Amino acid sequence: MSAAPFALERPVRVFACDIDGCLATPGHAPYDLVRLHRIAELNRASERDATVPVLTLVTGRPHAYVDAMAQALDVRLPASFENGAGLATRRPYRAWLTPEAAAGKGAIDALARLLDARADVFAQLGKVASLSVFPNDPERPLADVGALLEELLSAHDLTLDLDPSTDCVNVLAPGVDKAVGFRALCDAVDVDPLAVVGLGDMPGDLPWLRLCGASVAPAGADPSVRAEVTHPSALPDVEAALATYEALVASNRALAG
Repeated sequence: MSAAPFALERPVRVFACDIDGCLATPGHAPYDLVRLHRIAELNRASERDATVPVLTLVTGRPHAYVDAMAQALDVRLPASFENGAGLATRRPYRAWLTPEAAAGKGAIDALARLLDARADVFAQLGKVASLSVFPNDPERPLADVGALLEELLSAHDLTLDLDPSTDCVNVLAPGVDKAVGFRALCDAVDVDPLAVVGLGDMPGDLPWLRLCGASVAPAGADPSVRAEVTHPSALPDVEAALATYEALVASNRALAG
């Protein structure tokens, strides 16, 4: 799908995407491999064509998942994982926590032990400095999960932040959010956040989307996100991601004359 230019005032160097609801349809649906392949092709083209922004990821997913997605899409920049808790690169191959996440890891681990002893909720495997808590009963409202977590935190004197998502409640160390990871990412590659266009879909994306030069939300994004981004899309998840990527290339080329 071709797209009209965004008519931005400055070139875009980086296209940063959330994964769930943006590069993947929510609900653990199968990937749209055709569109993801095209996104990977554009990202590879950025190595030889300065008008193509470089792709990276800003997501709540754990490192192993982000590592696999980064390999599939040939992401060469650092990617932010676990809602700003850490950054990872493929070359060199390494991952590290942000200082805010490292400082709160003790409280995260303590809550994880409390959750392990329960039968009504479970924490997603693979996360190291945050938690994503799911109800064992998929019909249980997320508000109930949030209330349970608030009770546990209060009863055990743990200071952590809760961030509801589409099908879970994320638990983060104080001061950790996607904006923390996004700033660390920009610092690591020496790029001005205003030279980045971001794509996100949930309220937890707003802190980092506000830092970008322009922002996009797919058709299925939370209404609060669509109301605030600079470019709400009429297309769903990965369709919006691909159309945005192509539009950014067109905008850069228009600026380059």
